[in-house]
Amino acid sequence: MAEAKLLEQSETFASFDFDPRLARAVAQLNFTHPTLVQAKAIPLALAGKDILARARTGSGKTAAYTLPIVQKILAANENGETDPSIKALILVPTRELAEQVTTHLKKLLVYAKEIVKVVNLAGQVSPQLQRPMLAEKPDIVVATPSKALIHLESGNMVLRESLQNLVIDEADLVLSFGYEEDLRKVLTHLPKIFQSFLMSATFTKDIEELKQLVLRQPAILRLEEEEDESEHLTQYAVRCTEFEKFLYTFVTIKLRLIRGKIILFVNDIDRCYKLKLFLEQFSIKSCVLNSELPLNSRYHIVEEFNRGIYDYLIATDESELKGEDDEENNEEPNVEEQDDESKTEEETGKGTKIKKKQQKFHKDKEYGVSRGVDFQGVTAVMNFDFPTSVKAYTHRVGRTARGGQRGMSLSFVVDKDDSVHHREVARVKGVNDVAVFERVEKQQKAKNAEIKSYTYDKKVVDGFRYRVQDALKAVTKMAVKEARITEIKREILNSEKLKSHFEDKPKDLDFLRHDQALQPTRIQEHLKHIPSYLMPRVTMPVNPVESSGVDVPFHSDKKRRRNQQGHHRHGGKKQRHDPLKTIRRK
Repeated sequence: MAEAKLLEQSETFASFDFDPRLARAVAQLNFTHPTLVQAKAIPLALAGKDILARARTGSGKTAAYTLPIVQKILAANENGETDPSIKALILVPTRELAEQVTTHLKKLLVYAKEIVKVVNLAGQVSPQLQRPMLAEKPDIVVATPSKALIHLESGNMVLRESLQNLVIDEADLVLSFGYEEDLRKVLTHLPKIFQSFLMSATFTKDIEELKQLVLRQPAILRLEEEEDESEHLTQYAVRCTEFEKFLYTFVTIKLRLIRGKIILFVNDIDRCYKLKLFLEQFSIKSCVLNSELPLNSRYHIVEEFNRGIYDYLIATDESELKGEDDEENNEEPNVEEQDDESKTEEETGKGTKIKKKQQKFHKDKEYGVSRGVDFQGVTAVMNFDFPTSVKAYTHRVGRTARGGQRGMSLSFVVDKDDSVHHREVARVKGVNDVAVFERVEKQQKAKNAEIKSYTYDKKVVDGFRYRVQDALKAVTKMAVKEARITEIKREILNSEKLKSHFEDKPKDLDFLRHDQALQPTRIQEHLKHIPSYLMPRVTMPVNPVESSGVDVPFHSDKKRRRNQQGHHRHGGKKQRHDPLKTIRRK
């Protein structure tokens, strides 16, 4: 960490002596001081070394490999090497990350876009329609391993003579997505000599095997930045019942105990819409992100969220698409409250119809939001459903406290044997939050990080209990199903509009919102507003890092602003606060 601060003070991107067009683009992106991974990797990459880099999410790995690749292509062009050919192949695990990398490259090439061409093959366009794009011999190709293999085996893309750089970004995630066999086949279509970049958040046995296949005498960068993460990330956990998860989420959001942008993670798509419909009962707008939505819509949602259009994003972290479960977690979850669509053929006698219904919704296996996607300015991550593995927890909380900014996580942990009899909140059988939480705690302690226990004052929040019960009764299984269908239909229409306008007229799409109310059920007007007699007196603790032991009373937005204005009039300095104001049992 001290080394990173020293680099920040002394080294700038000007020291890399980039091509003037690239240097101008870097300046336009407000890149001044390289991050630790960039400062270490870029000089080695420009010198032609293979690189194996381990660095946490949000550390700047994308720029660490894209800048050297673009610089080398521009330098070759200046030396008269203008033969059209594919010079760099960048392999990523998800379509979201592919779009993100492509956008980043285009920003670096804003002053050289006529010279260097970039193509993204990871979209939902069929290989036949992508063939003309490859026929133009782009300089850089971004793809998932499966898409790259399709084009290599069909002859649409030939790399044996031209490839100079291979990048495997988020390499451990690429392997956990089941791309290992595709990756091995891709390597058989490459030349014998090329420069490689292997970027990963973790070093595993699989990564070691991949290193032997891809890299030649690599420079190995183990950049331990976990200390920086623990310093900027405050982690809380709440032990509660399944019903209380909804209650505490309502209290936290409606009373704005956490201000700013929040990502709420759930474990499956139905839960995603259940939570959205629940919040709609209280006129709380949110947008959803899951594997059923079209790629264009997913990318647009992330873009708009980063711009601050939405404050609340409900993201579905589907572990079955990632294969990231802990080895200790061998339990197969089963739905506790099954409807007719999830029962077996013997139970219903309608096996054929059920099968068709189950196949109605299409999941994108190349979807991923808990890792790789560049969410910006996230104040807090809420694990509404606790993740099913230590890896998933790490990747989720990594969405906040990025780039030196402060952030927090709030996780709800439900006991396995918790006897909740509310049909409205029936959860998944076999899910053991406590067992995973204990493994997470152990991992965090090994990193010198702490997950603090947080307890809501039941006397305060119980005043809202009946409202939450009333809201949940309206969010039935049929309402969730209708909402799911409605959202997919709407986003398919949005995706068609996005398809033709994304690059040419991005501002024309500002009117396309993704947080519109689904309302497949009755909205109860009396739930929208909180009576004054229910407003609790709560306190907002000063940030633990700068704590002076003073609690600021919290009554209402108006009174708090008045108190703060009086404080400033008397020459006081503005305090930096932890995002979570406590409704804590004394």
